[in-house]
Amino acid sequence: MEKFVDNPEFLQDIFLEETWKNIDKIDNFIEEKAKGEEFFVSREEVDSLFRTMHSVKGSASMMGYPSISETAHSAEDLFSYLREEENPAQNDLKLILQLLRMVSGFLKRELRRMETDDEVTDFGWAVVRRIKNFLAHVDSDNEPEGPSYQISYTRKGKQIIPYTNFSTLIPQMERLANIMGRELSKEFVVKISGAETEVPRDIYEKISMAVMQMMKNSMDHGLESTIVRERMGKTPVGEISVEIQKAGQRIFVVFRDDGRGLDKHGILQTAREKGLLKKPEEDYEDNEIFSFLLRPGFTTKSRATMFSGRGVGLDVVNAAVSSLGGTVRIESREYMGTTFFMEFPVVA
Repeated sequence: MEKFVDNPEFLQDIFLEETWKNIDKIDNFIEEKAKGEEFFVSREEVDSLFRTMHSVKGSASMMGYPSISETAHSAEDLFSYLREEENPAQNDLKLILQLLRMVSGFLKRELRRMETDDEVTDFGWAVVRRIKNFLAHVDSDNEPEGPSYQISYTRKGKQIIPYTNFSTLIPQMERLANIMGRELSKEFVVKISGAETEVPRDIYEKISMAVMQMMKNSMDHGLESTIVRERMGKTPVGEISVEIQKAGQRIFVVFRDDGRGLDKHGILQTAREKGLLKKPEEDYEDNEIFSFLLRPGFTTKSRATMFSGRGVGLDVVNAAVSSLGGTVRIESREYMGTTFFMEFPVVA
């Protein structure tokens, strides 16, 4: 743990090395099974590959790479299906190989992007959706009667809608605060209200992903160090709060920090350098300026660190919210902090 905190770049190198090894295991399995017209998957192979994807998921989650974690989680579900199904059809097995090829391809692209600091253009959700659609319809003649992000099926086609609350998000946020706080020499307190709010599991996963990414961004970019906060007359400990509410068929999530606020001039300068401005700078409203931060790869940081500057930022938040049919609005005041307002539909 000390090595993790004291040398975060070392940890990322370890993550890359171990994940490449795990991808090799998946690729070797695919190549071996694709040799014949028909093939069999043993329980030992299923258990081994399940552990492989579980390892990728856990490591990615700890490192703060939600798109990798969620994609690995979906691949994990494929092996859970094979554990349950005593005699899967050959067509289903071939489809699983195709899906695993997609998972492998996505993971390789992500790792290469991390190694070269390229901008992220693919969040993996197309792969996740394909896997969920396969599992929703396998061995079932039933067609879904609602949004696919809410519907799953038992092995015999009985429709279920798994719900969960946000209680597990609290320890995740606290762990990230401890890790980043020690690395960045900052102190944070994390508050969350509405953790008892229940939503479909897939919505929970995307909202949690968005919150964790906003938290990384806030701690790295927004909240000041203890020394700077004291010099400014602020409390030495920064505060991050998340409020979750459900009203009718909509979920509202408000994420706040009491940091330095957003640098409008820096954002406009970066937008100008990227050729994104479509009108004179003085004509841009604050909300228009802040919305540039939601674009893929947009960052005002010039130095890449473990936590930011590698092409992944608030675009992850925007993509997660948009995939649920939701919206993001940003408000910020200089020296006072930043607030994100997110709204999602929930179909009963």
